[in-house]
Amino acid sequence: MIRNQIKFSLTSLYGLTFLFFICFSALGQLKMPACSSSAEFYKGDSINVVTFGASTVEGIPAPFNFQQPLKSFIENCYIGKSVNIYNYGIAGETTSQGLARFDSAIAGKTGFVMLLMGVNDALQMASGNGGSVEATTSNMRKMIEKAQRAKMAVIVGTLQAFLEPVGKGPQLNRIRKINSIINDINIAYKALAASKGLKVADINSVMKKTHLYADEVHPNKRGYYVMAMIWFDAFNQEIVANHLKATVIQNYPNPADTFTRIGFTLSSASEVKVSIFNVYGQSLGVVFEDYKNAGYHVEEISTTRYSPGVYVLYFEFLNRKFTKKMIVVH
Repeated sequence: MIRNQIKFSLTSLYGLTFLFFICFSALGQLKMPACSSSAEFYKGDSINVVTFGASTVEGIPAPFNFQQPLKSFIENCYIGKSVNIYNYGIAGETTSQGLARFDSAIAGKTGFVMLLMGVNDALQMASGNGGSVEATTSNMRKMIEKAQRAKMAVIVGTLQAFLEPVGKGPQLNRIRKINSIINDINIAYKALAASKGLKVADINSVMKKTHLYADEVHPNKRGYYVMAMIWFDAFNQEIVANHLKATVIQNYPNPADTFTRIGFTLSSASEVKVSIFNVYGQSLGVVFEDYKNAGYHVEEISTTRYSPGVYVLYFEFLNRKFTKKMIVVH
């Protein structure tokens, strides 16, 4: 009997190992999303992300999750950066329960927090066991404020709706009631994020395809991959808005004939002035001057008025100065 039990356990273990191998090998074959043009200008040496929430953050059904593909996306685009993603998801928790453990989750952490929580609050409300959209939003606000006090960047995820069963009946009415509450929570979350200037990973607006679900609410493997892309988009938006180093790139084309493009990144809004000088240090005027917001910018300038030769582009913004050599040919 014991030998048979051991044989069964080993067989089960091999089966699970094979399942993990198949799942993650297939995931590795999925295409990487496009990289943000500003990824190379991220000013940090590492990227640390705390993912916090309930079952979808934990990864239900196992072994699927969005953290692994998200890590692959970031590593693929933010080359040379150390990437760490922490999973603080506990299935079945409400935002009240999450709030009680949030301090310990972010203790000693730096970087980014991705919050996805509230479905269980909606279930509680739909079943008449208490709770409210206002209380759920208040709990989310408190988590956001805790993370901000810890100097962490916060991204809020919207809650994916439940799949509605085919046909009519009590189950359909129940799901529609839950989804109505989820919709109200998502509206409140978006308003909260807007009031605090936060990026939103609008998961619900994309996850409305039945083939992305493993059950009535949790994603399947493909669904988690899509969810990771949504988080990745919001992450890139946060990087562009608040985490770029101020720098310039080489103009292109270079040599230039009739035009060239100048590129620069701003860590915060600033006036940008670009002047052109000849090799004798004589100023030939200003080729670009305007106010720009934080992020990566590309501007096209005409070179038709300049004789063939070597010139210097002189950038001024954020109390810093940069130079780039430009060659003109006609």
